Amino acid sequence: MLVVNKRLRPTDASDDMGAVLITVVVVMLVGFLIATIIAASVLTTINVNADNRRHTQAFVAAESGRDAAVAAMSDGCVAADMTGSGASPTFTYNIRTTAGAQPSDYDALTDANCPTISTTYIVIRSTGTGPNSTSATVDSVYRWSATYSDVPGGVVTYFSGNVSQGVSHYTGDLVLRNGDWSCTVGGLLEGDLYVLNGTVTLSNDCTIKGDIYAKGKVKGTSQNWHVQSRTSPNGWVSPGNIVTDAFVDFASNGNPSVAGSIHARGDVTLAAGGGGHGTVGGTVTSMQAADLINDAAWTTGAITLGSSTPPPFVPTLAWLEDATKWIDLDRTSGWIAGGATRIAVPSSSCNSVLQNDAATSTWVKDKLAVATGPIFIDFTSCNKNVSMTLDGVVNLNYDTVVLVPEGKSMTISLGSGLSAAAHRQLFFVHEDKNRDDVDVNGDPKPTCGIGGQDSFGTSGPIDTDIDVMIYSPCGLSGTVTASFQGQLYTDDTTNFHSGSNYTCRPMSWPTALANLGCAIKGAGGVIDMTTIVQKLGERVYQTER
Repeated sequence: MLVVNKRLRPTDASDDMGAVLITVVVVMLVGFLIATIIAASVLTTINVNADNRRHTQAFVAAESGRDAAVAAMSDGCVAADMTGSGASPTFTYNIRTTAGAQPSDYDALTDANCPTISTTYIVIRSTGTGPNSTSATVDSVYRWSATYSDVPGGVVTYFSGNVSQGVSHYTGDLVLRNGDWSCTVGGLLEGDLYVLNGTVTLSNDCTIKGDIYAKGKVKGTSQNWHVQSRTSPNGWVSPGNIVTDAFVDFASNGNPSVAGSIHARGDVTLAAGGGGHGTVGGTVTSMQAADLINDAAWTTGAITLGSSTPPPFVPTLAWLEDATKWIDLDRTSGWIAGGATRIAVPSSSCNSVLQNDAATSTWVKDKLAVATGPIFIDFTSCNKNVSMTLDGVVNLNYDTVVLVPEGKSMTISLGSGLSAAAHRQLFFVHEDKNRDDVDVNGDPKPTCGIGGQDSFGTSGPIDTDIDVMIYSPCGLSGTVTASFQGQLYTDDTTNFHSGSNYTCRPMSWPTALANLGCAIKGAGGVIDMTTIVQKLGERVYQTER
């Protein structure tokens, strides 16, 4: 029988001990690998964060350089302002200018001189440096504008077609930049009339208390019209003269009268008509030699024919054309730069806010009620037309701008419930679609973003403490049946009518709109509107790298 000694052969336990050892070694290797991966990830995160921190510091330094350049431009430019640098944080900046359309490439611009009255945009390139020589560069494009410190306002300063008086009783000087002007039946204009590139037609019972200056002919087509003298509130005396670069054609029907003198480059025809008798209180001067004056039907002062003296335009029509260039207003015009608070209609709320007139009006009333200072109500995020009626109990506690996007129409109705405890300004601005759009002469022109006109009307008298401005590059339609005061600044008023008093009031908004005045002349002569104000506008866009 075979006997086996158990002490002479391996046991199962020794086999298990080897397997455990291998397992331990494998686990240790895996743990080491995991620890290594975690350590590498942590190290990468630390490096990325450090790199981000360096780039953030460089970007902040670049924006600091941009802000330093903006401050230099805002204080009035000298040559040294076109470049600059800083040490804490570290940055350098350079400024380029252009007189053309909005630029898209800094490197394509070569003008490194201070902006001029022809400059339209400035571009600031600022490079900031962070730790370990990390750098960041921003290119920032800003608008640059140059306007007279005071410009003529009133009913309309830019027009591209024919227009009637439109307002039955208007107080203030009226400048019509383009187009012909005719007075409505029984219309009254208390101020000087300047028609820079058109004709003037006086109709039945029309009265102008002031002087007429016209590039084109001045004629009467009906009866009982009058050009009278006036002393304006600022002390200027208008004798009731007629000055034209063309001719004058009047008939004596209905006993018309000119209180002052007539001075024309062309013929002056004073004919008989309807058995009436016309009167010219002053002299009659024509650069033409023909005698077309009916002495039996007209009484005049001294008559000079074939004169070598051109019609005396004060100021010149060329100066007025320059002073009355269209002022482009849009969302980048600097509405909040003067300290106003921006209140934006969020795009998510547009459907409910602009669903109908009542919703819009209520929303605006609520914002007016809680305002604690001048406010800028911005509808430019909305894709709906803006229509509102401000009536009932509406308190205008602070100056307010309501901005309507260029692609949507604007319908405004104001009522007697709109009131203010102190003098306030209320602006309704339909933004111009293209600030770079110019006419054939290179002058800015209104650019409408809709297919029709905006509308303005009243349902009751406007509080005399509130000056209202309606700005529309699309033109205005509507009927105003109550008295109001302020400014109408628009492209076209052919379809706008007012059966009540409209009194021009000077209006302005800090940094966005120069002073729109209501008089061309003051007690000492032509009001000083020769000062050109150049200023930096809002940033249009910025690129970063």
